[in-house]
Amino acid sequence: MRGKIKIQIKNRHITFNFTLERNVTILTGDSGTGKTKLINMVRNYSELDEQSGVILKCSKPCLVLSNANWETILENTHESIVFVEESTPFLSSYEFAKAIQGSDNYYVLVTREPLAQIPYSIDAIRKIHKNGAKPKFEKIYKNISKKDISAFPYDIVIVEDSRSGLQFFKKATEDRDLECISSNGKSGIVKLLEQHKDQRILVIADAAALGSEIKELMYLRSVSNNKIDLFLPESFEWLILRSAIFDRNDNVQEILADPAEHIDCENYFSWERFFTALLVAETNGRANLEYHENKSHIPSGYLSEQNIYSILNAMKK
Repeated sequence: MRGKIKIQIKNRHITFNFTLERNVTILTGDSGTGKTKLINMVRNYSELDEQSGVILKCSKPCLVLSNANWETILENTHESIVFVEESTPFLSSYEFAKAIQGSDNYYVLVTREPLAQIPYSIDAIRKIHKNGAKPKFEKIYKNISKKDISAFPYDIVIVEDSRSGLQFFKKATEDRDLECISSNGKSGIVKLLEQHKDQRILVIADAAALGSEIKELMYLRSVSNNKIDLFLPESFEWLILRSAIFDRNDNVQEILADPAEHIDCENYFSWERFFTALLVAETNGRANLEYHENKSHIPSGYLSEQNIYSILNAMKK
C-alpha cells in the first residue's frame, strides 16, 4: 500500500478528519483529547457498521487490533488501516514490531510512551487538537530542525551515522575548530549530549527513524540554555538526492515532490530505507528500484569538494 489516505470518522457529536501520509502514525497527547473516543468509534463501526451511529469514510478498511488473537488477525489483514490503543499489552512488544514490518497495512498507534523497537519518523507523531466538534490532527514536531548549518557555530557535532554520513560531515567540518563524532545510532545520542553538556552542540540525525528519541532530545535541548541545535533531514541519502547532484534527474525530482505516492510500505517499512535504495539505484544507472537495505553505500566520488557544498546548500531548501 502506498499514498496518502484520507479518513473521516463522525457521529452526531464529533467529526475526525485526518490524512495518513506514512505507514506508521503515532497518536499521542494528554488524556481527554479524544484518542480513546476515536478508537471506540472505529471499533464500533467495524463491528456494527452504520447501526453503530458512526459514519466512517475511507478508501481502505479500518479496524482496531485488540489483544485477543492479534497475531492471527494481523496475518490475515491486508491493505487496511490498523488502529492500536495504548492500553493494548502487545503494542510495545518486540513481536508486534516484527509483525508489522513487511506488512502492507498502515498503522495508527495510540501511545504516550516512545516505541523504541519501531522505526518511525518525527513527522509521523501527531496529537489531537480540540476544536469543538471538529478536532484536528496536528504534527507535534515541526520547524524544529535548523535549516542553515553552514556557519557551524559549535564546539562539537554529533552525527547519528557511523559510515557515509559521518565521513561527509567530517569532511565538511575539517577546516573548523570543532570535533565531529558518531553516536553509533540514534540510541547513543542522549548519552553523548549528557557527556558534552557544557559545550555548544549540533546533533545531526535521520528524522525518518528518530521518533522514539525525539521527546527526550527536545527536553535536553529545552534545558540546555540554547546550547543544542538539531539538524534532522529525512535521511542522509535523502539529503544527497535533494542536492544539485540530481537536479536534472526527472525520476528523482518526481519522487521527492511527493514521496508518499512512490513508497510501498510492504517493501520499505521506513522512508529512510526507500531513499537508500533510490540513491543506490540511481548511482548504478538502474531505472527500477531494488531493495538494498544491507548493501547500501555512497560512492566515494560523491564526497568531492564540489558535491559537499552542493549538499550543504540542499540543507537550506
